[in-house]
Amino acid sequence: MTDEAPALATAATSPPASRSRRRTLLILASISIGWKVLVFTLGAALPHWLIADGVDDLPPELQSYGEEARQTAMALWNGPIERYGVVQRVRVISVAPVVATDSDSGCTGLGARVRAYTYFAIPYSEVRTACDRGVVEYRVFRRRHRER
Repeated sequence: MTDEAPALATAATSPPASRSRRRTLLILASISIGWKVLVFTLGAALPHWLIADGVDDLPPELQSYGEEARQTAMALWNGPIERYGVVQRVRVISVAPVVATDSDSGCTGLGARVRAYTYFAIPYSEVRTACDRGVVEYRVFRRRHRER
């Protein structure tokens, strides 16, 4: 009986292998989820910390058109994935006069470039606005033609 007592004592103090494996998997899953939450939170916060909307940098007489161009650009990124997932921040890059045609009644003669930024303040695409209309230019995905 004396030989069984040490074996029982060591069996009681060491956890079963399945409990040890479960604890290890729980720790690894917690680390995996934790770093993803940290990265996505930091990635979404950086554009708001680093990039201003650019309207205040414009001359006072162009600020109202800059805000209008920003709203027009936000309306062009209207897909749910773009609006709520990809586009984190929008910045008015420039406002400049454009040549207005005769068919553009009510055109102010101004155009703007507005750039969208995604996670970690990475540029996503640009919008070129003129006369209350806009065109999205996907610079990231645009094909470049080589001259031969």
